[in-house]
Amino acid sequence: MKIRTPDYFNEFKCIADRCEDTCCAGWGIVIDDESYKKYLSTKGKLGEELRSKIINDDGDNIFVLKGDRCSFLNESNLCDIYSNLGSDGLCYTCRQYPRYLEEFGNLREVGISLSCPEAARIILSKNDKMKFNLSENNEEVNSYNDINPNIYINLMQSRKIVLDILQDRKMELRDRCTLVLTFANEIQEKIDSNDINSIKDINKKYLNKDFLYKFIISFQEFNNKLDQKYLNIYEIINIFIDLKHLKPNDILGLENSLRYFWQNEEDIKVYQDLNDSFNEYYKDNEYQFEQILIYYVFRYFMKSVFDYDVLAKIKFALISFIVIRELSIIRYLENKKFLDEDMVDIAHIYSRDIEHLEENIEVLEELFETRIEFSVENLIITLCN
Repeated sequence: MKIRTPDYFNEFKCIADRCEDTCCAGWGIVIDDESYKKYLSTKGKLGEELRSKIINDDGDNIFVLKGDRCSFLNESNLCDIYSNLGSDGLCYTCRQYPRYLEEFGNLREVGISLSCPEAARIILSKNDKMKFNLSENNEEVNSYNDINPNIYINLMQSRKIVLDILQDRKMELRDRCTLVLTFANEIQEKIDSNDINSIKDINKKYLNKDFLYKFIISFQEFNNKLDQKYLNIYEIINIFIDLKHLKPNDILGLENSLRYFWQNEEDIKVYQDLNDSFNEYYKDNEYQFEQILIYYVFRYFMKSVFDYDVLAKIKFALISFIVIRELSIIRYLENKKFLDEDMVDIAHIYSRDIEHLEENIEVLEELFETRIEFSVENLIITLCN
């Protein structure tokens, strides 16, 4: 088995009760069958407690929540199962988190999730361009995905091009984002017309640096449309408010952000001035937004070999960047400063609240096709202004 990981992957180590958040609260933890059988046979007081605090919910065995906390998360924010049985006693979900993985035949890609504060700190601390390590072990491949090898090979190259463009710091970040959006749109057109072989021609075109730098000039026609961007952002935030959330108390601050803008026409000028101020203030840390984009592209882009929806994966990465940036600007406005811990806080809560509720991603991918705010043209306007 070949294994690809981001170069920061091995830096992660859980900081347990020193973490400002806990992965043992806010969501139901699904117990794998092997662990469930182990818990059924566990002896003593812990065994009795395990069996009394596991319920079946729609076919899945999960730990009962006490409030929004796992029943086995004690007052010190430590896991009683781990304390009594060690790491081998944890179910697969608890053992793996915040690691995630996706398999494509004989290739396994593994990373750490932005939803974990410590993982977010590691990811967002990287000023250098992201690199990926490829290793190999003796593990046998148990099953091969039903993947079209032609689209897999082409999209693997496409993703590398996206990652390279997003990390080309000779270009402004907004231009890089717009380029990968138009790139994904052209790929999607070939997929939709069942012309998979032509993806390699699109790849070849976007590998040409001269083409990229000339293409950027064409984006100027989307400039000076701040009023349209303003309306797009307003609608996007309202769409995100209507998604499902882990908690009802607006932990992301989406509703709070609406208090500052979108009250009258004069607010557009205030909005622009605040954006300009934040851009200048945070210019030396712009790499953190780049890392967020790289994270979402690496984690989700290749899932399109299963559903053939490349454009939705790129839109999700870009929309995540846009929303996290908007919330960062609000935090900057409120605190008159914006620190690394603020970015970690916003990025990890966004990931936890939006990304880890799979139905949210499904809803967003449907809205990407139906809501005008998510059209390629409107996203280019939102990115360019």
